[in-house]
Amino acid sequence: MGLLAGWVWFGGAPGALAQGQAGAATSIDTGGDEIPIEKCDVLPVVRVKIDGTEMRFLLDTGATTILNLGSFTTGRSKEISVTSWSGTAATSAKEVRLPALALGGHELRDLRLPAIDLSPIGKACGAKIDGILGVDLLDRMGVTIDLKRQVASMATEPKEPTDAHAMYGQMEGEMHRCSEAFEKGDAKTLEECFDPEIVLYTPDGEYRGRKEAVEYLQKRFMKYAPDLCYRMKVQDVKSFGDALWYSYEYEITEPAEHLTGHGMSMCRRTSGKWHVLNLHNSQVVAEAAGLEK
Repeated sequence: MGLLAGWVWFGGAPGALAQGQAGAATSIDTGGDEIPIEKCDVLPVVRVKIDGTEMRFLLDTGATTILNLGSFTTGRSKEISVTSWSGTAATSAKEVRLPALALGGHELRDLRLPAIDLSPIGKACGAKIDGILGVDLLDRMGVTIDLKRQVASMATEPKEPTDAHAMYGQMEGEMHRCSEAFEKGDAKTLEECFDPEIVLYTPDGEYRGRKEAVEYLQKRFMKYAPDLCYRMKVQDVKSFGDALWYSYEYEITEPAEHLTGHGMSMCRRTSGKWHVLNLHNSQVVAEAAGLEK
């Protein structure tokens, strides 16, 4: 999900999925099949399609999915956790949005993945590598790698998250656009992120329904767009069928003040789409103004 300037978070904690962002997208199955594994020197490589364009990705079951910065130049810089065989570490990377990534008959949509310089890998094996296809996406698509036969076998059905944190990652990937909409002051897109029956509780009052919630956020925060900076840390996450409950701490800086506080949110998935159903936020400390709301 993303943010609601100091009051609402519609997304995961920074770095929750690069290690995570990748597995959070919508999966589409167009039939089981086998994908030939090629070689770049001794490294296993498969061909994937990124929004219709064919690219070469290294297979690595000990890493999370990463893009090559040389192949994906757009995106915004942020600190992201990247996992490889040597462990997990924070690194400065660009976050790139992919409308679609397809491997054989499986397609993942609306991915947000880290992009770093992978040129040393290409130089080492003698050909350009556009990314690393890691365990996060391989697991989501149910891929089995057979190096003896040199094929990657695809499951007939993509795997669905089985625990609360996996569901949270899926939801975060789909609703990350909501955070961007808030920061840009895009009320129309933000409204689509809310359930029609949303209830927004704030120290300023209670707002019911999409229209009331968005109008409040426009008047209170979105007038400062794009001069908004939001940080958030998820605390507890619980799932109830197709609904998610989670608590978080947040801070936001905008031209007038610096806000911090606690919150709880409930989201639910209906007809395959996530929406924010309930938001309840604590008192917020306005440090810059020296006031407590």
